[in-house]
Amino acid sequence: MKKIAILAFATILMVACGPSREKRIDQIENFEDSIFESAIAADPNTADQLTEMYVAFADKYPGDSLSPQYLMKAADMQSNVLHTDRALSLFDRVINEYPDYEEVPMCYFLKGNALELNSQIDEARAAYEEFLAKYPDHYMAEQTRMMLPRIGMSPEEMLADILEHANDSLLIAQ
Repeated sequence: MKKIAILAFATILMVACGPSREKRIDQIENFEDSIFESAIAADPNTADQLTEMYVAFADKYPGDSLSPQYLMKAADMQSNVLHTDRALSLFDRVINEYPDYEEVPMCYFLKGNALELNSQIDEARAAYEEFLAKYPDHYMAEQTRMMLPRIGMSPEEMLADILEHANDSLLIAQ
C-alpha cells in the first residue's frame, strides 16, 4: 500500500512539474513536423497522440493564446479521422472557454463539417444553420448558404443540381 502511495505521489509530482511551456511547444511543433511530412497524418492513432499533446497544453496553460489554437487543431484533426464526438467536444470547448477567440465562428462552421463528414446530415444541417444564425456576415456564410440545400447529396447529384440552378439563373438573367 505504501508503494502505491509513493508511486501516486511521484506521478502527480511529474505531471505537476512536467516540461516547461516552451518545451511543450517544441515537442508539439516537432511532432507536427514529423507527421505532416508523411502520410501518417491521417492515422487515427497519430492524430490521437497529437490531440493529447494539444489538450495537455491547453489544460496546463488555459490562459495562453496558443491554447484555443491548439484545441481547434485538435478538433479539426479528430474530425478528419472521423472521431466526430471528440471533435465536437473540442470545438465546444473552444466556443465555451474562449468566447472572444477570433476563430469561434469557424468552430461553429467546422462542427457542421465534422458532422457532414460523419454522414450525420440532419445534425450537420442544424450546425450550419446555427453558424448562419450567429454569424450571417462571416466570410464563410455565403458558401454555407449555397451548400446547405445540397448537404447529403452525392457528388454527381450535387453537380447536376448546381448545373440545373446555373441554367435557371442564366435564363432569368436574359
